[in-house]
Amino acid sequence: MNGISSYGAYLGSQYDNTTYGQRTNSTKQTQAVKDKDEVKLSDKAKNLLKELRQSYGNVDFMVASYNTDEEADAYLSKGTKDFSVLIDPEELEKMANDEKTRQKNLGVIDEAMGKLSDMKDKLGDKKDEVTRFGVSIDKNGTVSFFAELEKLSEKQKERIESSKENKEEGGYVQSPRIKRTKVTASSVDGLFDKINNVDWSKIKEEKPEPDRNRFNFSI
Repeated sequence: MNGISSYGAYLGSQYDNTTYGQRTNSTKQTQAVKDKDEVKLSDKAKNLLKELRQSYGNVDFMVASYNTDEEADAYLSKGTKDFSVLIDPEELEKMANDEKTRQKNLGVIDEAMGKLSDMKDKLGDKKDEVTRFGVSIDKNGTVSFFAELEKLSEKQKERIESSKENKEEGGYVQSPRIKRTKVTASSVDGLFDKINNVDWSKIKEEKPEPDRNRFNFSI
């Protein structure tokens, strides 16, 4: 597959039937995305990006410069698929021009997707709290792992059921409030531990935001 790992194609077919909850972002994160300049890539890097997107069927590949975990989270949260991969343009250019760098990062992506998929099974009931997994590779080749989580309290679940009954009777339907958080780690094992140790009692409920127009990271 022109140097792209065949495992990526396998992943695409494996993940096609997996769905997660609706994703939204804070105003601050959205503004961080808006403030970024449009990414310009060489033809070789554009071709590589195209190959990646074709090979990994259910992974969103994004290319953008970022300096903090918060900025990376803002980009990763804009994905529309189950998994998101954010690559700094400098690193993508290196991959396009250096076979060793390319294979190294493809190996990282393959391993990450496999481990993140396995992690879902190990999380048990907590897997339903995860709405998105992401991987970022910065301009130095440093890899970070990301997960978005959301949760409804039992009280909110009861309210939703009550709202459904009211709707059937032609009454008012209450908009539920939900808890959301994000965790970042330098390894999949570290991400697993952070997901398991989320203390939902310390996270405030918020009102779900309507879908915003997603930014286009296509090159």
